[in-house]
Amino acid sequence: MSTVRAATRGLVVADDQLLVTVLHGRTGEYWLTPGGGQHFGESKVENAAREVLEETGYHVRVGDLACGRDYIGARHFPEWDTRFQQTELFFWCHLLDRERDLSVLDPDSSQVGVRWVPLAELIGSPLFPRRLAHWLHEDPSTRPVWLGDIN
Repeated sequence: MSTVRAATRGLVVADDQLLVTVLHGRTGEYWLTPGGGQHFGESKVENAAREVLEETGYHVRVGDLACGRDYIGARHFPEWDTRFQQTELFFWCHLLDRERDLSVLDPDSSQVGVRWVPLAELIGSPLFPRRLAHWLHEDPSTRPVWLGDIN
């Protein structure tokens, strides 16, 4: 069965570091910004806040839309991801507390941790989508909002 899903992701930047989830999968270790599929009846902002909390334990206030992308699995991993497609909206998120609430953690099945990565170390890292590392270093006044079908 094919899946098309709407999702949000949180861009949590503090002290020039990006909050990422660390996962292990077919491609080895990779990093994602916290996020995931939107539940029925849930707004995009509610989705982003819930996903950041469940995957990292951090409570955040969701701010402005940062950027968006499509992910069409068959175009990026045709050997194994041909039946999955997702549209993701990335929102700027602001930490409400530096302490993690571990009682609410509900990480993805392939998630093995959480890491703060200096922005300067993102280019060439295992962050997906790869374009995001460069995007974060671009001039905010000229960087695109829609990134297209990227990985």
